[in-house]
This record gives sequence, structure tokens and C-alpha cells, in this order.
Amino acid sequence: MKDREYNGWPNYETWNVMLWLDNDEEMYRYYRSRARQMRILGRNAKEIALEAFGTGKTPDGVDLHGSKVRWGAIAQAMRAD
Repeated sequence: MKDREYNGWPNYETWNVMLWLDNDEEMYRYYRSRARQMRILGRNAKEIALEAFGTGKTPDGVDLHGSKVRWGAIAQAMRAD
């Protein structure tokens, strides 16, 4: 089954990661600070998310190591603003 867009994101998993990063003020400040320090690529976005969550999953249980999260889309969002 092909992934479908979810709330403007490539899929649910990608949306869920950014939901948690953007909606928790401490995580948002952390990832924005780290994003400014690093050249953001998909690989770096995943590293920042793993550091921010402190586990391999979002609070909703989305696996950050899984293949469904579209890190390029997350990196693009991290570069915005």
C-alpha cells in the first residue's frame, strides 16, 4: 500500500514527528538551536529528532528508525523560519 499524504506531510509518521517537535516548546527550541548549528540534511534531521526525543520513538510510538519517516521533509521544515 502506498503512503498517502497526511495533514500536508508525506505520511502520518512524518507528520507525527514534526507534530511533537513543533508542539513542545522545549523540543522546538532544542531542534531550532541544533538546526542552526548543523547543516541540515535528512540524516542530520534524524539525529536531531533522536536527541530531542531521547528515545527511538515519539510519544505516540512512531519508530524514528523506521523507513516511513521522510527525513528530507523534516529537514526542509527545520530550515524554514
